[in-house]
Amino acid sequence: MGNFIKANPFLDLAKDGRNEFWRYLLTIGLMIAAGFWVSLVASLAAILFNGTDLNQYPPLVMLLLGTSPFPFTLMALWFGMRFLHKRPFRSLVTPFKQVRWKQLFISALLWFLLAGISDLVLSFLQPGNYHWSLDFSRFIPYLLVTLVVIPIQTSTEEFIFRAYLPQGIARFTPGFWLPWIIPAVVFGLLHSLNPEVDTYGFLLTIPFYIGFGLVLGWITLRSRSLELALGLHLANNLYASLIVTFPGSALPSPALFTIQSYDATLSLVVWAVMSIIYLLVLFLAFPRWFSPPESLPAEQEMISQ
Repeated sequence: MGNFIKANPFLDLAKDGRNEFWRYLLTIGLMIAAGFWVSLVASLAAILFNGTDLNQYPPLVMLLLGTSPFPFTLMALWFGMRFLHKRPFRSLVTPFKQVRWKQLFISALLWFLLAGISDLVLSFLQPGNYHWSLDFSRFIPYLLVTLVVIPIQTSTEEFIFRAYLPQGIARFTPGFWLPWIIPAVVFGLLHSLNPEVDTYGFLLTIPFYIGFGLVLGWITLRSRSLELALGLHLANNLYASLIVTFPGSALPSPALFTIQSYDATLSLVVWAVMSIIYLLVLFLAFPRWFSPPESLPAEQEMISQ
């Protein structure tokens, strides 16, 4: 644990390239500007075709409206990495010689299964609260678009909040704690405009987002790579979009099931239990993923070695 905190090859990737503070400010500014202007244009287009009442917008329109900034934010990040920091975009993913796709898929599958099991248990404990709401005419188009836009959305957030910001903070502050905690808090607070925050209260919703950011940051820094977080975040958002939704969700959708009465306190407790089980399974079943670099097999060696 001590070696993990003192030196982290994933954070050390920012030692390459150009890393003056103004380059981070300019890259972040480009990402904010790209997201803002695309959101503005998308919102004006949505108002032109659908009016000003968001409650009347079809779920597919809301999905496109909510995810429209992410491809352009991602391009702004790529531009900053390529032309300002002058280091490869891949350095936001891993210090290893190969991207570890197995970790991504196992992480996604594990979280998806845990989410399904938790909802199955809750459906028995709360008879009638889970309503089968499948409408093929709405679900199929939504599914096809979701499988394109949600991976872009979740990956963009992970590149920024679990890679770019932690690596940047590590360049200017000593230790492990600030690169782990600060991005998670910012990630959580940026979700404060989500509709469920207004519906269910700041104190019951923002702790989930900050906690989610802490879990994602922890598995990234402990595994010294981004694949686990990419898989977990993707599975979480796909599940919320396609399998189970609830009133006031940030991802309103024609999901397979709709929760009639959503208990934000219970949801927070269930998420905490899921997170603990997820971490225990990974650490017990795949200890090598979190082992010191010198114990890795040759095919998993880091680029710098």
